[in-house]
Amino acid sequence: MRWLLGTTAAIGMSIAAMGTAHADNHMMTGDELQGHTVDVAFSDGTTNSIFFGSNGQALVSGPDGATMNASWFVQDDQICLQASGSRECWGYSSEFAAGQPVAMESSCDAASQWTARSVNTPMAAPVMMGERG
Repeated sequence: MRWLLGTTAAIGMSIAAMGTAHADNHMMTGDELQGHTVDVAFSDGTTNSIFFGSNGQALVSGPDGATMNASWFVQDDQICLQASGSRECWGYSSEFAAGQPVAMESSCDAASQWTARSVNTPMAAPVMMGERG
């Protein structure tokens, strides 16, 4: 069983990292995750879920239904979770896509696979209109 952020909470959760720095220097924000749930599967067979609230709050659910409140944020190309005074971060190099698993390893060396159930549609870049003559 895995433990979230090294705490002794009875949820059995740890999370993992996503790749290297983003090639085009695009700042990752986590906007695609806000209001959505990601399932996290570990090599020991444990599966947990994380709901990413739009207000920076997260709810981690263990396989037995136990839950833990946490906070989440993106900082320095990493997505981080913090609970009970502990923090764990994962490299965050590209946006999540619904149903597409991503192998990740955490700052605590916990390997896992993250799969977003659904995501927010990325906002289109604004179109610049030319001046009328």
